Amino acid sequence: MRDTVSEKRLLKSWSQVLLPALTLATFVAGLSGCATTPDSNTAESSQEEIRPELAQQFGYIRQLTDAGEFGAASLQLQQLDLPNLSPAAQAEWYLLMAETQIAEGNTAAASQLQQFDLLQNAASDAQQYRATLISAQILELQGDYLAAARERDFVSEVLSETQKQDNYEQLWKNLQRIPAEELQIRADKAPDTRFGAWLELAAISRDHQLTIDEQLAGVNNWRFLYPDHPAAFQLPGALSLLEDIAASRPERIALLLPLSGNLASSGKAIRDGFMAAYYDTLNKGFPAPAITLVDANLMESMDQAYAQAIQSGSQWVVGPLTKQDVQTLENRASLPLPTLALNYGNKQASPFSPLPKELFQFGLAAEDEARQIAEKAWEDGHRRALVMIPEGSWGERIYSAFEARWLALGGEIEETLPYARRAQDYNPPISQLLNVDSSQSRYRTIRSLMSQPVEFEPRRRQDADWIFLVALPEEARQIKPTLAFNFAADLPVYATSHVFSGQSDVRKDRDLNGIYFCDVPWLLHDTALKQNVDDVTGGQGGFTRLYAMGADAFRLVARVQQLQAFPDSQIFGNTGALTLDESRRIRRSTDCTRFRGGKPVKLSDAGTVN
Repeated sequence: MRDTVSEKRLLKSWSQVLLPALTLATFVAGLSGCATTPDSNTAESSQEEIRPELAQQFGYIRQLTDAGEFGAASLQLQQLDLPNLSPAAQAEWYLLMAETQIAEGNTAAASQLQQFDLLQNAASDAQQYRATLISAQILELQGDYLAAARERDFVSEVLSETQKQDNYEQLWKNLQRIPAEELQIRADKAPDTRFGAWLELAAISRDHQLTIDEQLAGVNNWRFLYPDHPAAFQLPGALSLLEDIAASRPERIALLLPLSGNLASSGKAIRDGFMAAYYDTLNKGFPAPAITLVDANLMESMDQAYAQAIQSGSQWVVGPLTKQDVQTLENRASLPLPTLALNYGNKQASPFSPLPKELFQFGLAAEDEARQIAEKAWEDGHRRALVMIPEGSWGERIYSAFEARWLALGGEIEETLPYARRAQDYNPPISQLLNVDSSQSRYRTIRSLMSQPVEFEPRRRQDADWIFLVALPEEARQIKPTLAFNFAADLPVYATSHVFSGQSDVRKDRDLNGIYFCDVPWLLHDTALKQNVDDVTGGQGGFTRLYAMGADAFRLVARVQQLQAFPDSQIFGNTGALTLDESRRIRRSTDCTRFRGGKPVKLSDAGTVN
């Protein structure tokens, strides 16, 4: 989008910011995406070139767009005689069409903006700024959040206070979509600039290694360095609550986990991650709540567990771990203490049967990963999926989450293959899924009817453009080569994190090369906290994600208030970007990677998935 023409438009626009002749009212009247009155003139400074009746018609079209009547707005525009309009009116036509298409999520708006750029010398000041905001919106639709944030920062100075705030909020949301490492690198390349300061602040907010005290110290230092920055006057998003969160942390937490019995290994892994985050906070010189350990396996009931927590002076409970215990809590009207359960129940809240307001739920739900894979595949341009899931309720549950999200996005599922676990040979079902067996069958039929030899090259089906795979490492190591054997080496494969054991094994995992998957940052990024846990525990592959979950559970207790106050906010933890839904369930969005050379590598190093 940022071609030579648009660069010239932005430079022209910026020079106009400095001209006293530009009034804010002129810009407000034509601003894209902002509230307008029914009789607002969308090209006020060029009204001498736009006939009054045409200006009125443009205003009506804007009303249709604001009301969500996008089809009607587009139809009204198409009925105008575009070639015979004045240059200023043509510029307005292209802006209105672009705004209508953007409202429908259509990136074809970029072509309308290119046509506007050819007419920019005839455009008004207000139209120039609308074009800049349209450019930002197109970039957001295309997933180029850094460039979109830059556009919004560029145009912010000419907005009214209300519009500035809306623009800053969207700018901040864009920056929250960019990895922390990239934010810091970009900030280092833009020192002493307003946008560079935005990048630095976003990097502080996205650094999952920081404790709440470190983040607060980082924000305060940032405000000292940039006292005149717009974000220094009103911190964006959940950063505004940091001081209150730090001041209202509980003084004691009861950690309720199975430390004996069948689930002891899982309980101890979560405990180790939780306590690692606790000691990390203390070692950095910051206050941390005292911890009371409660062995859930020794408790006769949840009532007994809560009684012990209250007796210890705890203000919060972290646990229980089993789905059955979480479901027991879901069915209560209220709980004695705020509780962060480490699993998800099945109850669907309703006005007649709500969930207890003290209950928050957090876990490593595979359903979150399935939804994220659907979104990422769609973002990468894929539309028609083949699906491979293991037989049984586990695979069906993951598939249901994927299917709902993929179809909601507009994707299609060409065929789904439930495969047998621990099969000796995956070739027959994969050959059938890819229709290679049908191709070979047709060849045999034709050959039987022909008296002469028939040239034949087997081929797979062509109606799908990617594969969604749910498989454990042992299964995936057989499935991926079998796909290649059946002429699907070029078909992108996206998988849930189950495809990775948690420990790099280059020799075994070479067969996974090319598979794209999303996993917890704990496994994909080296941190001091992870190294400490690995040194103590040996970094056991099967439990590494549970260590990350424990570390995040410790930090979440203080951050739940932040997530509740800002429903769109995220906490960037060791298990991913964490949000809170309307049922007070923590949802995760993890980091995405790809196997190359037998190990996961960053996508920037692995190349894109086509």
